[in-house]
Amino acid sequence: MQTRLCSPALLKRVGFRCLSTNCNGDFPPGFTLFPSFLDTHEQRILLTAALDQLDSLESKRVRRFQKQYRILHGPSEADAFLPERLYTFQKGHYDNVIRDYREMHLSSWGESQTLDLSRVLNRLHTLYPSENTQTHILHLASEGEILPHIDNIFSSGRWILAVSLGAARVLRMEENTLTPKKFDVLLTSGSVYLQRDDVRYHWKHSLTRPHGSMNTVDGQRVSIVVRVC
Repeated sequence: MQTRLCSPALLKRVGFRCLSTNCNGDFPPGFTLFPSFLDTHEQRILLTAALDQLDSLESKRVRRFQKQYRILHGPSEADAFLPERLYTFQKGHYDNVIRDYREMHLSSWGESQTLDLSRVLNRLHTLYPSENTQTHILHLASEGEILPHIDNIFSSGRWILAVSLGAARVLRMEENTLTPKKFDVLLTSGSVYLQRDDVRYHWKHSLTRPHGSMNTVDGQRVSIVVRVC
């Protein structure tokens, strides 16, 4: 079966119908894409808060190098990410699914939850039910990727909402059958997708770097994933 591709710039080219910020096109029931949900200002607020949370887990030595870099170079309006050498990326996950990454589970945004951040989080909250949730922050290096897998539903719930920030990645969804259906989604910064029901339980998903003529640039990216507990 031919793989489909969806992105804000390519929606019309591949024949998907898009209503407001919600593009569900020919996706199977249980998968919804919001291709441009967050504007650039909202993205920057959320990305900066997420990186601050991850940096809090770095060693004192690494945090000192990060501070020195910011003093020397000043804040960057164009890029919230520091050079990759100033982060401690893990080469492989315990189950070998994720490569070149930093991650953490977040119970509270703590001191980083400013009024602006609260407004962004409240907007995201309108996309999913009011239930007990947990938040996972995943930072991929430029070479980082997630290999095909199905999440353990006993530890991650029946739905997930994922926010993409930074460089684009291709999400591939593939039905876990002998003759699988599959589709690709180009996740650009500010996009959000919701995965639930059959797509949650019976489809593999992976995240890889874009290839070919997608007019994208390699770089770091952060996913913020909200799961029902």
